Amino acid sequence: MLIAPGVDIGYSREHHDYPATDVFAGGCATTVISPVNGTLLEIRREDQWNAADDNPATRGGRSITLGGDDGVRYYFAHFESIEPALEVGNRVRIRDPLGQIGMTGRAGACHLHFALSPPCPGLEWSVRRGVIWPWPYLDAWRRGEQLSPAAEIQRWVADHPNGCAEAMADPNAADS
Repeated sequence: MLIAPGVDIGYSREHHDYPATDVFAGGCATTVISPVNGTLLEIRREDQWNAADDNPATRGGRSITLGGDDGVRYYFAHFESIEPALEVGNRVRIRDPLGQIGMTGRAGACHLHFALSPPCPGLEWSVRRGVIWPWPYLDAWRRGEQLSPAAEIQRWVADHPNGCAEAMADPNAADS
């Protein structure tokens, strides 16, 4: 799961305009844990979003990107804080703490934005924010199953062969 055991969580099967899930669990400062084994690819400890320019690349506030051993990119955003010992390149294991839920970036309430995507070879935000619906995997993890979204991500890549290149060409991609 994404949240420390014993905490009630809620998430919807839809998101406003792209495939992702907002997870609500116990309010701000609830511990987020890794759902998979993998390597930390990106850590954004500074909340660089501001309403005046509403740059989509910084809307996630404090965030973590994890490259799962299954080849899937797992994105977590809106952290209040990120575990201080975590650094890019660190290995994490299932249930390792990542940080605490917050409302950094463009968030109106304490929650965790969770997204699944393929890793792209360069800076971009529009693929990272989510390309497939996470809820089937959240449902499985909640039941104690370790279901991987790898096959669905591979299908997305086959259906969108230029997805990463187009995302990296976005004018805000360099701010990611």
